[in-house]
Amino acid sequence: MRAKNSVKNISMGIFTQVVIALLGFLSRKVFLDSLGAQYLGINSLLDNVLSLLALVESGIGTGIVYSLYKPLAENDRPKISALVNLYKKAYKVIAFIVFILSFILYPFLGNLMKDSGHVPYLTAAYFIFVAKNMTYYLNAHKVSLINADQKGYVLDRLNVIFQVLITITKIIVLILTKNYILYLIIELIIFILQNIVNGKIVNKRYPYLKEKLSYNLRKEEKESLIKNVKALFLHNIGAYAVMGTDNLVISAFVGVTTVGLYSNYSMIIGQLAVLVSPFLSGIGSSVGNLIVKENSENTYKVFKVSYLINFWIYSVCVIFLYNLLEPFIDWWLGKRYLLDSLTFVVLLINFYIAGLRISIFTFKIKGGIFVEDKYMPLIEATINLVASIILVKTIGLAGVFFGTTISTILTVFWNNPRLVFKKIFKLPVWLYFKKYLFYAILTLISGYFTTEICVYISSLNVESSLMLLILKGLICIIIPSIIYAAIFYRSEEFKYIKSLFKIVIFGIRDKTRKNDDKIKNLG
Repeated sequence: MRAKNSVKNISMGIFTQVVIALLGFLSRKVFLDSLGAQYLGINSLLDNVLSLLALVESGIGTGIVYSLYKPLAENDRPKISALVNLYKKAYKVIAFIVFILSFILYPFLGNLMKDSGHVPYLTAAYFIFVAKNMTYYLNAHKVSLINADQKGYVLDRLNVIFQVLITITKIIVLILTKNYILYLIIELIIFILQNIVNGKIVNKRYPYLKEKLSYNLRKEEKESLIKNVKALFLHNIGAYAVMGTDNLVISAFVGVTTVGLYSNYSMIIGQLAVLVSPFLSGIGSSVGNLIVKENSENTYKVFKVSYLINFWIYSVCVIFLYNLLEPFIDWWLGKRYLLDSLTFVVLLINFYIAGLRISIFTFKIKGGIFVEDKYMPLIEATINLVASIILVKTIGLAGVFFGTTISTILTVFWNNPRLVFKKIFKLPVWLYFKKYLFYAILTLISGYFTTEICVYISSLNVESSLMLLILKGLICIIIPSIIYAAIFYRSEEFKYIKSLFKIVIFGIRDKTRKNDDKIKNLG
């Protein structure tokens, strides 16, 4: 059942993200042509500022998912209902706090925008972002429940329709009116509708949520929950300070227009990360259930599979980005939207380091390891902010991201694996770093050979630049994959991955046979 749910989550997630990514690139192109890089920078900055307010919620969502694994596995409906209702009340309080903080933060908004000039209706734009932020809290508790139950693909099917609707509508509005405020209002209206529909779907799937089931959380359950939420709050503050303050630092020290240029890179890197995330999150959604039901030996076996998939995906992705990201931006938007080479390389290093941590981070979160390192993210955030501000003044834009590299390596890079191997796998952590080094070397070697082939292809004077991009993209996927398949094809992890593909293939065949039988019966 875990494998089938993983495959469903992976399949639906990939389809969803492909559609959204393609529309996202089209939308970004229209946005830049209609409003320019300055508005793009402001849009990205407002998104970051409102993410700061979302820290009020920090820990609640993850706490919900973790605490629901066991009662869902045991079908303990009274406890499930009690937990979800508790979180519903918590989110109402959070929504009120976010609303108040939004007014407190607004007067300081101008200090974060260097060289922004006069932006019409900035106040209206800010509070539309606030409204969208608060809308999320309407059904956050319900979305967390369905995700904890490994049924997230149910909402993904509908979300892709809403995302397509939002994106197409915004494109039409920009082309016809070039009005930024109307652009935001349309997005808000459809987002509200999406949340209402999602809530109704969850209510229908879990009708007992409306029933008054008798269950009172025990004192130790409440204490454990509160302790985990407090720890997660610190984790999320640290995570925001590391990843979410980049745009704030760039806007304050370099300029708001540069935020817009960087957002194109972050969009492409982010879209690629989201596109491949179903391969890992599809497995990750079953990890909580796995840890509850299986012993440490079996859990470690699944981790090794996840780790190999994690490496394979992000190794191919970083090679892909190195060879195609800047040529794609040149083809898509033009050379004036390119950043300097040093910044580009540091961005890729951070992408690879963050990407290769996904497996270990998934097992850490799903295993409920929150409290043991609750202060580590704050240490990481402090190092990151200090290093970024010092380095941005000395080496420019690249310094902002190099600060992230330094803070990550000095803190969570080594501490997360240490905790997971100690608490969950009961094994020495050097096993993780030994494989990490091996994977990093493989990435460099396969990246070198792939890049050489791409350079040769570029010298052939292919007439169509789009065709050249597609050809290089295929090379960046195929060559590393052939190398890795040759190296790992005898490993137990690779055999397990092949079995997952068989589930997908035979699942499709089974559905085809059933449809054929229905047609025959109709005949």
